[in-house]
Order: sequence, then C-alpha cells, then structure tokens
Amino acid sequence: MTGLSLENLGFGTALTAVAAAINGGLGAYLIWLGRRKHSLILVANGKHVLTDCWTSIAVLVGLGLVLVTKWLPFDPICGLLMAGNILFSGAGLMKSSFAGLMDKADPETHRKLTGILDRETARHGLIYHHLRHRHLGDAHWVEVHLLFPDGTGLAEAHRVASAIERVVEESLEPHAHVTSHLECASDHDELHPHERVATAPSSKRSVLSKHPD
Repeated sequence: MTGLSLENLGFGTALTAVAAAINGGLGAYLIWLGRRKHSLILVANGKHVLTDCWTSIAVLVGLGLVLVTKWLPFDPICGLLMAGNILFSGAGLMKSSFAGLMDKADPETHRKLTGILDRETARHGLIYHHLRHRHLGDAHWVEVHLLFPDGTGLAEAHRVASAIERVVEESLEPHAHVTSHLECASDHDELHPHERVATAPSSKRSVLSKHPD
C-alpha cells in the first residue's frame, strides 16, 4: 500500500464513530419531528444531518476495508456510494417541495376528508359537493358546499354547518381552516344552472358535474 501513512487510527476512529452516532440520533429525531409536525423544512434538516452520519460511516467502512484487504479503491467506492445517497435524498426533497408549490393533491388527506364529510352529512341528512382543499404547510385549507333540505332555517343550518366544520378542523393534522357554503337543495339547479348535484343511492355523498356548454 502506497501513499500517506495512517496514524492515530484508534483515537480518530473513535471520534468519527461518536460523531456518526450523534449526527444519526439528531437527524433521526429531526425527521421524526418534521413528519409529526408536517414540516418539510425539519425533514430536510434531518436528512442533511443524516448525510454527515452516513459520510462518517462510509469513512469507517472504507478505512476498515482498506486496512483489511490492502485494496485502496475501497475508499473512493464508499465515497461514490455516499454521493449517490446524497443525490437520491436531495432529489426526493426537491420532488416533495415541487409538489407543495404546485398544489399537488394529497390522496390520503382527500380520502380522510371525504370519509369525515360522508359520515357527518349523512348523520345530519345533508349532501355536499364542491369539496376543495390544499395544504398550507402548517394547516389545511378546506372549502365545501353543504346542501340543506327545503325549509331549513338559517339558524339551524348555520348550527349544523359549524358543527361539521368543527369536526373536520379537529380531525386533520396539524389543523384545518374550514369554510362551508350553505345552499338549499330545492333550488340549487335553478340558481346554479351549470352545476348538477346527483346523490348516490347508497350514500348521502354528492357528486358535482358540469353541464356541457
């Protein structure tokens, strides 16, 4: 084996191992907290710290393999593997950021929202449509139209709508801002001629469709 001689391997290896353990613990905690708080910034910071952990581990593995086998290419091979890991992790973060900027729909949130609204509107004998939602980073913004039976008083409709809004707000994490639009089912088609609300036979959930021009 040629090149610079390796010195203080015991002390240097110990320091590298301690640094890897600290960075690994901190990175894992930041990722856990970021996912719990739905914070992409915390997740990104956690993955950045974990990069230092993986780099330290690569140094230890590469050094160990070189010492055991006397084959020097193990060191750059480990470095290339770590570089690939950094690029892969960075690409994933960029994809998540781009999806947020482009308001990409979250299927899991949509399923949860429709499940809540299906249950709550059925409980109050209503139908709903025109559900829209987006993730603001620290909260969800939700808008939905509620159709009430003919003859429902304004006070009663407002009370029921507020109750449904409250259930949605308490069910989404981290939290939600909900706005409901109250409509009367009997004259909905007359007031909104380009929208038709059809109720499925087995459910109170409604489907919004557009009339062709």
